Amino acid sequence: MNQMLILRGIAGHYAGRDWPRGALDEPPALEYARRRDYVGRVLDVAGATGVHSPQTRMALAEFRRDQMVTAFYGFSGGGYNVLHIIKTDTERARLRLVVVLGAPRNPASAYEGPWEVVYRIDPPGGHMDGPRALLASLD
Repeated sequence: MNQMLILRGIAGHYAGRDWPRGALDEPPALEYARRRDYVGRVLDVAGATGVHSPQTRMALAEFRRDQMVTAFYGFSGGGYNVLHIIKTDTERARLRLVVVLGAPRNPASAYEGPWEVVYRIDPPGGHMDGPRALLASLD
């Protein structure tokens, strides 16, 4: 079955909670993947941003290793890192879906390619509500 790599945001204290391994409301992100017919896999690394960040390097390695990965879901810092991945990886042609939440410094057009792009800025409930709001949009 096709897999979706899910990239967390930056580690820190947000919405009254500590996120030492990277900010992300995981259950809605994983359920979104499932409803889109993917097996969701959250990378266990915080989303410090940059082309050479640990998350970008780990995601690229996993994407290149596992041919079943055909989608990315990036939240916050992870959304910025998705752009580094799709702009640098030669295997990106197998992508079918790119989801970016809460990464407004990059326009939606930056993520365009032969794949479907789902791009959302922060919902009315705030930044950390992005995954939950996206999942609700499927109902």
